Amino acid sequence: MAQHRQLGAIMFTDIEGYTSLMQNDEMEAMVIRKRHREIFDTVTERFNGELIQYFGDGTLSIFRSSVEAIKCGIELQNAFMSEPKIPVRIGVHVGDIVRTESDIIGDAVNIASRIESLGVAGSILISDKVNDQIRNQRDITTQFIDAVDFKNVNKVIPVFAVTNGDLVVPEKNSLKGKTKPKDSEVYKSYRKKSLYTLAALSLIILVLMYFIMKKSTAYELREPTLAVLPFNDMSNSGSSNIFADGITEDIITHLSKIQHIQVISRASSMHYKGTDKSIKEIAKELGVNYILEGSVRVNDNQVRVNANLVDASSNKNLWANNYDNTLVQIFKIQTNVSKDIANTLQITLSDTEQSRLDNEPTKNPEAYKVFKEAQTFLHRGGGKVEELKNAENLFKKAIDLDPNFCRAYVGVAETYLEYIFWGRESPKKMLELASTPALKALAINSNDGGTFGALGAISYYKYEKETAILYLKKAIEINPSYVGAYNKLAWIYTFEGNLELMEEYFNKVLKLDPLSPKYIGDMGQAYYYLREFQKTIDMMDEALKIFPNDNMLLWMKASNLSGLGKYKEAIALYTSRSVASHTNWMLGYCYGMIGEHEKAKKILEYQLDKSELMYVPPYMIATIYMGLGDVENALTWLEKDYEVGGQGLFFWGLKQDIKFDSLKDEPRFQALLNKVP
Repeated sequence: MAQHRQLGAIMFTDIEGYTSLMQNDEMEAMVIRKRHREIFDTVTERFNGELIQYFGDGTLSIFRSSVEAIKCGIELQNAFMSEPKIPVRIGVHVGDIVRTESDIIGDAVNIASRIESLGVAGSILISDKVNDQIRNQRDITTQFIDAVDFKNVNKVIPVFAVTNGDLVVPEKNSLKGKTKPKDSEVYKSYRKKSLYTLAALSLIILVLMYFIMKKSTAYELREPTLAVLPFNDMSNSGSSNIFADGITEDIITHLSKIQHIQVISRASSMHYKGTDKSIKEIAKELGVNYILEGSVRVNDNQVRVNANLVDASSNKNLWANNYDNTLVQIFKIQTNVSKDIANTLQITLSDTEQSRLDNEPTKNPEAYKVFKEAQTFLHRGGGKVEELKNAENLFKKAIDLDPNFCRAYVGVAETYLEYIFWGRESPKKMLELASTPALKALAINSNDGGTFGALGAISYYKYEKETAILYLKKAIEINPSYVGAYNKLAWIYTFEGNLELMEEYFNKVLKLDPLSPKYIGDMGQAYYYLREFQKTIDMMDEALKIFPNDNMLLWMKASNLSGLGKYKEAIALYTSRSVASHTNWMLGYCYGMIGEHEKAKKILEYQLDKSELMYVPPYMIATIYMGLGDVENALTWLEKDYEVGGQGLFFWGLKQDIKFDSLKDEPRFQALLNKVP
């Protein structure tokens, strides 16, 4: 039988509830099916579609392009929704297919069928690949619905809905179709089977416990809290130093995937690079029981990693090993280190944890090197535009070297989000840019915590609170030591006014990353919005003992002093900083509040001039106007802030921000508050 391959857009249609209609009124069902086929034949031909097969109440057809397929689908649904209505759902995917004389086959056909099964009457659902191909069509609009794990499909597919005109957009929580069972459904089935063996297992456990209790233990393990110190670079070259830090970071990431190990984050661990402090001192400062230390040597294409796990209280070596492999197999070394540590700490890994640890993000050593270099720029954390640009370009280079490098796509998304955090670019622009690589990462690997963390952050900045919580909790499920996810959840509960949950999540953040001025400052800002100003000041005073010249901590203390009305003390702190000591927007606000309007206006003029040359968050300019008592201009600039997407947490915090209390009765201000959930 003759067959050939081709690339095509595959469309499935189906009449919803047709089987039930046939049972109740066969004559009406036949009339509906006849009208459906007449409309389908006429419209499909007009858009160069080719009918492959009718099957009862449905159709399978192909198109030369995604654009023609979607425009055909829109016209079909417009016709089907006119009286008498035909409840049709449509699914479209694009991919490689195999043509035979009477059929088409291939994974792309299977995926198109699965996507169609999720739809409801009046909807057109499409895959991310189709969405990418129609993105520049101004007359077609779409909306991301969810990332879906379909039956017999080996990857998660991001699904979008076409939103033109009266097309129906399904609710994410109502999606039903040919998907894999959720964990809860699997659990119910498993639980039922498990009850039959519970009695036998209980007996076995009792016998085992008897022998275990009789056997004395030479060493008693404690709570598995762990810090990975920066691995020493034994090659003594600049590039290998970056590589050694990269190995350290990846081992931290690997270990964070293990449910029962609490791993200190990279930021806090890196404080001890080249330190003379003892293991016991470091463990006390980080609040951990165990320390992993080691070294890395790179010679041509060969890598040797030495690792040593130490009980911090006794300085006893619990385990040590050497690992030799090629650069191509570097991830196997990291995986083996993680598994050996879990075994030493008597932690049994689940099948899911095993699978996550075994996953190799790339097989291209050059892509990995470039990726590690990109991370060094991203993690410097100062928000400098040139560093963010370097990170962005290097992550994209890693993608060019390996188009299936999931972590590199996450890196691009995280870089765009850093632009938002530091107020370097319009949030609306950056969120649109960040969504594409984040969804691509999800399509490549649906079991990566960083991907869900990025998606959660994007939803957070878009004020999609419930979606953000779902994504962030999924990120934590995959990586239980994922600091960034806890941080965003803490912020969500801050803006709900929930002090208890805010503190719970921020305390988790600071337990995992105790030496991060960024997160200490974040918790101080959260207290600011909850008007716990003195709590922040006390917290910053403690942190400044460790980081006496940290600009962020100084700024945060000054901000909370302004919340207490101590503007002169705040001004003294703002002007003591090593950056923007005479141009900071909050300094302008404080000058205005004590009546030094000329100084405030000078800073305002500086920020206005700067905004002509580069992005300045309008919120900041609005704040200076509030200090000057210029309500009209303050409202105008707050409205501008909303237009460009809102300045992240600043805009979320408008309802609780003491600086804007005097605007509470202003209709324009109330209108803005109503736009933030």
